[in-house]
Amino acid sequence: MSSQVTVSIHPSLPLIFPLQGASSAEKKSELDNLDADAAWRFYSNRIRRNPKDLSQHTHRVFFAMKHKNASLLAGSLHDLFYVLKDDAGENLRKRLLKASLPYLSKKDILYFAMWIKTGTKKGIGYKWVEGSVLSDGLFGPNQNLVTMHKSSVDETKLAPLEEARSCMALGQLDVARKILEEALEADADDNILLEELAYLNQYVKSREI
Repeated sequence: MSSQVTVSIHPSLPLIFPLQGASSAEKKSELDNLDADAAWRFYSNRIRRNPKDLSQHTHRVFFAMKHKNASLLAGSLHDLFYVLKDDAGENLRKRLLKASLPYLSKKDILYFAMWIKTGTKKGIGYKWVEGSVLSDGLFGPNQNLVTMHKSSVDETKLAPLEEARSCMALGQLDVARKILEEALEADADDNILLEELAYLNQYVKSREI
């Protein structure tokens, strides 16, 4: 008794295992039959794992064009531009941008044209772009995640105040009074120094009782 085996090939097989020994026309025919969305996701995954593989980027851009989804195409171009940076691969970037023009919005065309012209200066290339797998959403290479703000209190006022308190802690009350009085000569309306001097005088009186 003989059995018959039927082999079915997943349509995405040429993506994972490119045809060996096939002509360029045969390879192109196989790729043309692929679902553009599935192929775009496949290359997106590859680029996450190996961001500097330019052949994967190029395939992803062309499948995004075939998909005719402007957001996917803009994100795909963004990742290619981001990896190449400034002056690197300028010819490749220009060629892919030119091929993508019919599918991009005017805003995206201007964005990429400015990127080619200025590089990553002024935050170009760092904004979040839909369809990108490499964008970090930060506007600029030296984005500050934490910003420290100094107190509005003048340091020149804090210095004598801290010095006087240190003297008070060591029991040098006369020295502390002198420091506060000299500071008030420069700014007689400083409420912080006035309160500190009043406290010191009250403390000295309490010790004399």
